Amino acid sequence: MLDFFLGKPVYEKRTVSYGKRHFNVEVADSIRKRMKGLMGRTSLPEDGGMLFIFGAPGRYGFWMAGMKFGIDIIWLDRNGSVVHIARNARPCASMIGCETITPKRDAIYVLELVAGTGKKLGIRIGSRFSLQ
Repeated sequence: MLDFFLGKPVYEKRTVSYGKRHFNVEVADSIRKRMKGLMGRTSLPEDGGMLFIFGAPGRYGFWMAGMKFGIDIIWLDRNGSVVHIARNARPCASMIGCETITPKRDAIYVLELVAGTGKKLGIRIGSRFSLQ
């Protein structure tokens, strides 16, 4: 139903790196793309992800409505440093009562990766990603 209103956006591809690990991410850099995000998809490749880019630093909240699988949500500052992590965020059963996850500090990027990636790679507050 959301596709009826939003259509299927075309996402630019980029590489985001954490140490020697590289992720091929889709870039959500417009309101339409950020609203759609990963909703409706059934999975994400182990080396895949979505990078949300905002115009200014802020405390951007995310929710798991319309999702079909768990993800790690990682908020990054302008330098690519992790300022907040929601590990293994699970899909909501319905939009009613679906929790919004909000960081404690401002971020300008939000990176969504396969659930468990952050723990497996030891990503924590202060870890740094390279955004190309």
